[in-house]
Order: sequence, then C-alpha cells, then structure tokens
Amino acid sequence: MEGQAKSSWFGTATETGFRRAILQSVLITLITWFGGPTPSAAQEPDDGKDQQVSTADDFLRLTLGPIAIGHHGVGPYNPATNPGLPIENTVDSVKLAYSLGARVVEVDVQLTQDGKLAVFHDDFLSDFTCIHSLTLDQLQTRLPLVPELHQVLDVARHVNREAGDDLGGILIVELKAFSPHCDPADEFEQPLVTAAVNELRQAKMTNQVMFDSFSPALLYLASQAAPEIPRELDLDGLQLLTPAQVTAVTGLPVTIFNKKISLGLTWAEIGPVFRLPGYASPEQFLIAGIVTGVRVVGAEMDFLGPAEQQQPGSGAAFVGAAHSLRMRAFADPANTEADWKFFASLGVDAIYSTIPMGANLQPPIPGI
Repeated sequence: MEGQAKSSWFGTATETGFRRAILQSVLITLITWFGGPTPSAAQEPDDGKDQQVSTADDFLRLTLGPIAIGHHGVGPYNPATNPGLPIENTVDSVKLAYSLGARVVEVDVQLTQDGKLAVFHDDFLSDFTCIHSLTLDQLQTRLPLVPELHQVLDVARHVNREAGDDLGGILIVELKAFSPHCDPADEFEQPLVTAAVNELRQAKMTNQVMFDSFSPALLYLASQAAPEIPRELDLDGLQLLTPAQVTAVTGLPVTIFNKKISLGLTWAEIGPVFRLPGYASPEQFLIAGIVTGVRVVGAEMDFLGPAEQQQPGSGAAFVGAAHSLRMRAFADPANTEADWKFFASLGVDAIYSTIPMGANLQPPIPGI
C-alpha cells in the first residue's frame, strides 16, 4: 500500500507540472519576480578576536560536494550493530563526529518547561510525556545523556577555533515542528525561536550555525528574529500526498489545521504526532523556500527515491531547480554507501549521513 500511495503521489506531482520544460518556465518566472535568496555578507567572528575561523557562509559557498553532515552527531544509534557509537544527539556523539572528519554536524532542539533548550529529537518521550511539561533537570533525571544546546555549542566552538583556516565546527540546529499532542493551541513556536536565537547570540556562535526545519512557520519567525543566521527548509515525501494517501501510508487520520502562521499553505495534523504544511507540487515547496528567504532546501529520501523511480531524472531536476534559484540542495539521510551514491548522482551539495562513512566519501575540502 505504501508503494501504491507513493506512486499515486508521483502521478499527481507529474500532472501538476513536475517536468523539466514546465519547471524551467516556472523558475524563470520566479527568478524574475523574486530574484531568489542572496547570501548575507560575511561577518567578523562574534568574539572579536583576530583568529580567522570558518563560518556557515563558508560552508554554503563551497562549489564542490557533496559535503557530509553528521546526522545527530555520528548518526542513528543501534547498539546491536554499532555497540561502540555514542547515542545520537549527545555531546559525545557530536564530539566523535567532528573528530572522525565531519566538518558540519546537525542536532535537534526542544524547549523545556523552564525555557532551556534540550538536544532531543521529538517533543515527547516514549510514554508521550511532552518535553515542555518537564524542566531540564526532570528530563535529565529520566534521560541523563540529553544535553543542553549550549553544551553542544561549546563543542562546535572549540572545533571551529582549532580548525583555523579549515572548514570545521559548523553546526546545524533543527527547529522541530511541534506535535499536535504537545502544542494543541499552536503557541510554542515563538518561544522556541526566541530561546534558540538568544542561546546562539549569548554563545557568540551566530556565524557558525544554521537553522533547519520542516516548518516554514518556524523559519519565518527565525528570519524575523535573526536574519543573519542561514536557514534550510526541508521536504518530506508525505507533504506531497493527499490526505487519503497519507492515511494509507501512516495509518493515522489527517485533519486540516488552521495554522496561526500559515504562509498561504494548507496545514494538516497527522494523528497526534505531526503538524506540517502540504504542498500541491515541488514547485510550491520551492516558492515557500523563497518566501521564507532560505539559503538551502533539503529533500528526504522518501521524496527523492520514489521520484527517481517513477520518473528518472526528476530528482536531479529538483536539485537543478533549487540551484537555479540560487539555493543549495541537501539530502537526508544516507545510512549506507548506496544511499550516498544515489544522492550524489542527483547533484546535491551536502548529505546528512552517518559518520565516518560520509566523511570518508566527501571530497577533499580546501581551506577557507
């Protein structure tokens, strides 16, 4: 049923114009209207020291690739197959990823009851206790290895300074879209963005960090609060399906939601766990990226994989479309070498991957 739903999705996307010639005409129109996002001017290091350090802008200006991004540090943790790896989204996992050659690492953040930023993937625990209902101390009592964001920033800052003229210590902070279960009134986005921006400014790390999210509303708020911090908007294959197809794939009901910051998109709740916008086509997703002023668009395997299966060349066309709009294109995730080679064949600029695999497969990176 899952394959059938994805096949149906791609038929819908094709009917809405995801062919090279039509996409090219759309892009020409968009570039004429909007001009596309432009990189912000490089800034001096926040700490005022003379030492040259690499920045997120340096990462985004690279003309070679794909570059490996350490996914939650070294990547997914499976004690059965990788007993020596630290648990993902921990200080040790981030340290190990950098030490094994990752120049860029990504982590997720969640807001606690006392306004702290915990590095954790979901906004609820396995028993559905919401992170924001716990203080950081209460969360760490239950899960001692969950760090605060500032601890990960300390690691990235140290690596960044030690790298000197080489790219290193760049951090991507994913602002996680809140679940309907934990944010039924749609009220926690602004506090999350405010806390994240304040944390980065206090740490003097705004030059070395990017924001990432599947929620264009979160990225819009980030663009208002800290336009100098580059942003990445991500796309999951589910966001291109009809409600009936989403239910067929996930087994969860889909409810249209009146989002406070909708950006002209239709938002839906998928059971109690997801609240995301739907896109009528990949073109509409790219337009959302323009509206929110992102420097990067990211695509999940469950979009790019079925796209290439149903219409070979369409994944590369999507990447080319992003490049035509002066955006970088990232892909996620590469847990095997075959995944990496597939993404690389599409021309993406960076790949969220397990480390050291990705670090071993990325090309040599020149000094800044």
